[in-house]
Amino acid sequence: MKKPIIISAWICAGKTYLTANYKNITELPSGDYKYILTDEQKAVVNKESLKSTQRAINPLWPQNYYDAIIEETNRGEFDIILIAPCMPFQEMRDRGITFILAYPNPSCKEEYKARARQRGANEEFVKRVETKIQTDFEEFLKQPNEKIILQPGEYLEDALIRVGILKK
Repeated sequence: MKKPIIISAWICAGKTYLTANYKNITELPSGDYKYILTDEQKAVVNKESLKSTQRAINPLWPQNYYDAIIEETNRGEFDIILIAPCMPFQEMRDRGITFILAYPNPSCKEEYKARARQRGANEEFVKRVETKIQTDFEEFLKQPNEKIILQPGEYLEDALIRVGILKK
């Protein structure tokens, strides 16, 4: 059985679009593992609006997320598994999780803020995009993982096609 490619892609890169449009790709949204949602939060249709809101942290986090990544990898159902960009990367490597990092060039800041707004994120989340894109990119560059830099106007789908991981 061929192991899937795991890609940790930055926010608003197009992970959800890929899972909706490719049968061989799945996403493990970190929020499903990181937070314990109230009944009111569970009823929210647009989950994007919950980002940067007060939510209780799951006491099993982040181990439950690592376990889910490993379990999905072992199932072998998908060619590509998309994961959150907010993980302690060294801990993932320590657990034997091999992954590629996909982050936008910081020159894309305004584009990513617009993407966040378009998908219904609240302004606090948009502000986080603005303040974190540069520092997250600098941290991304320090990692020993294989890297994909998303260029202006490029979504994750475009970048994966460009580097030969995905065929349209």
